[in-house]
Amino acid sequence: MSITGRVPNMYLVVSYDISDEKIRGKVRRLLRRYGLSYISRSTYAGRLSWNRALFISEKIKGIIKGSDILAIIPVQNVDFSRTLIVTSNKVSTYEIQVVFAGEDI
Repeated sequence: MSITGRVPNMYLVVSYDISDEKIRGKVRRLLRRYGLSYISRSTYAGRLSWNRALFISEKIKGIIKGSDILAIIPVQNVDFSRTLIVTSNKVSTYEIQVVFAGEDI
């Protein structure tokens, strides 16, 4: 906990495998609403508190169905800053731009 009593924000990577396009759309909108940024197909990232991550997971639990799955993975700041982007014939370091989600609940 920080000096101010707030839980510090951490980087989170969210990845999902959802079969229904309508449900995927709802999940994408929810992730963006809470400040996560699109990284690639089915992957988002951002800086949130663990309490916010738990809140989002409860909301998503009510949206996904059957064998759908979503993972919220906390990542240390130093590790997130060492992100490697791999494309055809190229590996590079890349600073992923993420949006700060504002006040926590």
